[in-house]
Amino acid sequence: MSEATTVNPDSSVYYQAGYWNQLEQVREYLNRRATDDPALDWSRHLLKWRGGPFAKALILNCGNGWVERDLLAVGLVKEAVGIDFIDDLLDTARDAAGKDNLPLRYYQMDTNTAEFPEGDYDLVVNFAAAHHIARLDRVFRRVAELLPEDGVFVSWDYIGAHRNQYPTAQWKAVWETNQRLPEDMRQELSYAHVPTMIHGDPTEAVHSELIVSTMRRYFDTVYYRGVGGALAYPLLTFNEPLLSRDPEEVVDLVGTILDADAEYTDRDPESNTLFAYLIAQPNKAALTNTAQLTEWAREEDEREAAAARNGGAYYPPTFLADIYQKLHTVRDELIAKTAELQAAVAAAEAASATAAAAEAAASEARALARRPLRANPALRAAGAKVPGARPVYRWLRAMYHRLRD
Repeated sequence: MSEATTVNPDSSVYYQAGYWNQLEQVREYLNRRATDDPALDWSRHLLKWRGGPFAKALILNCGNGWVERDLLAVGLVKEAVGIDFIDDLLDTARDAAGKDNLPLRYYQMDTNTAEFPEGDYDLVVNFAAAHHIARLDRVFRRVAELLPEDGVFVSWDYIGAHRNQYPTAQWKAVWETNQRLPEDMRQELSYAHVPTMIHGDPTEAVHSELIVSTMRRYFDTVYYRGVGGALAYPLLTFNEPLLSRDPEEVVDLVGTILDADAEYTDRDPESNTLFAYLIAQPNKAALTNTAQLTEWAREEDEREAAAARNGGAYYPPTFLADIYQKLHTVRDELIAKTAELQAAVAAAEAASATAAAAEAAASEARALARRPLRANPALRAAGAKVPGARPVYRWLRAMYHRLRD
């Protein structure tokens, strides 16, 4: 696939306000589902599980560097290296690290094709990074090669449907939960429009649904938790009426949504979750099966090449996507026809105004023409002294009477 569809150079689409986890109530919910303790987040849980800090971490798609700064602050790592494609985010990360003299280093590269810098890592971190990676098999294979046998690959990420193309049953559950909310607190639901997503950020949720299965090709899962989000994420994220309130005012409403989310997720913690927390360790034996590795690489190459030919689209539209696409088309046609009608009305009004102005000018001219000329003896006496003035005067007077008649 072309670079234009596997990377996104525009940092403005990241770190926006309005996501569900800006609510402390949601963060506690996620912690509880991930670690059984609402006050214990994944990094502190990993430190507790490990029994001490990691020597050196590699952070995939590190962005502005806040994740590795937090990992240093809690004592999970002693030093870290971050890689990302976007220069201005890396500049922010470097500035923050330099300000506090932190043992953090940064490299600009495309994670999809990167030969990872430095080495001697005992931890690789995927925090909301892999759902932006197109070449998952290549990257995860490289991570497995990079880590020692007792090394750790930790992942906290969106693992839901590709480009947010949620299954019909999930979308129905989202809609039903939304209907239970007060009307002024309901989310304005809109199914993700793939062409718009590709235009805005071609890497968003590009292969999110393949993250866990591809990890398991090369890693043994030591710890897994499906933390939820199937209902709560689409209902709370960018829900302006709800997020604009004081969090204390909406505790019960958010609780209703989170309870429904937990019930839905627990029916199938792997299939019904949008987010997952995993601790995994390399399965070095998987790296010796040359025939299988070649087949996985071939599948990935063919998939990415086909998507490049298809404008970044990987799969046929879902049932819901097809319906929403038809609605988008009808909406766009209505907008275009409304614009045409408004332009026609404006033109007619302008023409009418022009005609009215012309009629008013003609009427004023006729009124002026009917106004009687007043004798001006001084002008007549002066004109009599000018050679040839009398014939001109007589001609003007004749024209005046002709216009009046």
